[in-house]
Amino acid sequence: MAKSDEKKRAALSGKADRAAKAAKADKAAKPSKAAKADKAGKAKAKAARKAEKRALKKEAAEQAKAGRAIRKATDRALRDLVRQTTVEATDTAARSAVRTAQQAVKRLSPRYEAPHPVSGRSVVGSWDLHMHSVFSDGSRTVDELIAEARAVGVTRIAITDHDSLARLSYVRERARELSFPVLAGVEVSARDMATGRKVHILAFGLSATKDGSDPVERLVAPTLTARTANTLWQAWVLQRQGIEFSGKHLSLDEVVATAGESTGVYKQHVMETLTHRPYTDPDYQFCYACWFKGASPANRDIPYPSAIDAVRAIREQGGVPVLAHPGQTDSWALVSDLVGAGLLGIEAYHPDHTERDRELAFELAGRYGLFVTGGSDYHGKYGAAPGVGTCFVCPEEAGAPVEGLFATEASLS
Repeated sequence: MAKSDEKKRAALSGKADRAAKAAKADKAAKPSKAAKADKAGKAKAKAARKAEKRALKKEAAEQAKAGRAIRKATDRALRDLVRQTTVEATDTAARSAVRTAQQAVKRLSPRYEAPHPVSGRSVVGSWDLHMHSVFSDGSRTVDELIAEARAVGVTRIAITDHDSLARLSYVRERARELSFPVLAGVEVSARDMATGRKVHILAFGLSATKDGSDPVERLVAPTLTARTANTLWQAWVLQRQGIEFSGKHLSLDEVVATAGESTGVYKQHVMETLTHRPYTDPDYQFCYACWFKGASPANRDIPYPSAIDAVRAIREQGGVPVLAHPGQTDSWALVSDLVGAGLLGIEAYHPDHTERDRELAFELAGRYGLFVTGGSDYHGKYGAAPGVGTCFVCPEEAGAPVEGLFATEASLS
């Protein structure tokens, strides 16, 4: 009996030992599984980082490739641009050389005679080819200008209002009704971009379009708009400053009313509104200098197109460009470039020209095959010239080219 009990206890003890060993083994196995899971997680994360690095490397390579392609295309475009510019420059030089040769041939041709001053010059029978009407910054109407010309013996005139073609048809209509030869022209305000000096170009043989789409119209429209806006701003500044003349204060409404038929508003209209004095009056000159010059808060200018662009636009529209008063604006150095752009004439006679200016104008006319003109630059009481015919060109000096301009007028509307 005792042996049987001992066997049972031994069996139970062995079973317990086996259970303990199994538990111990199971316990040992659990950390191993966690470690495996942790290791697997780390491996997965590492693989993900490698994949991300590969993706980034691939993207960087693609971007580098795209950058090289862009740089290559840019370099090619730049080379093409340089090549094209070189060709254009060569073409421009060639065209300039051709023009120079043509002018040389023209000067040497028996049919071409270089302009020269004539002796015994007289206003009677002369031509005044530069003046302004109420359509810009002049104080005289077209009818009044024609009447003044007849009164002093001038037989032909040109009305060259600033930066607008809008009234050319009216000028031609009145000239025909009054049976008086008139060139309806335009004075284009421009600038020498190299020196910054103002340059004025007279343009003849042009007509306005209904939509203002022709080259000269597109060129001058911004100038006229800017001038009007600037003048009104100047008037506003003077008004805010409390400017007065003989107890009269400035009114913007009166400035606009004074401008009247003008296609723009000019400083002359501001001066007329306040002073009612002519340009030559000492008080006018003193006030003008105080209000629009020097340290005056109203002293501000506007941008102008290139003089070369102006000449090109006039030629493109079929007109005839003439350099106005080069002595006044010191435009002599620009003459060669303007000739290259298509300049056809030069103003020799002008109230601001000295004898040397006139001589130089004739000299350049002969050198470049230009014709010469002249005029008073008359603005009525808004300018210095006392009247039509103050300055003029004789028919023999202007010659056939200007005769041709008057012939062309008959076909323009």
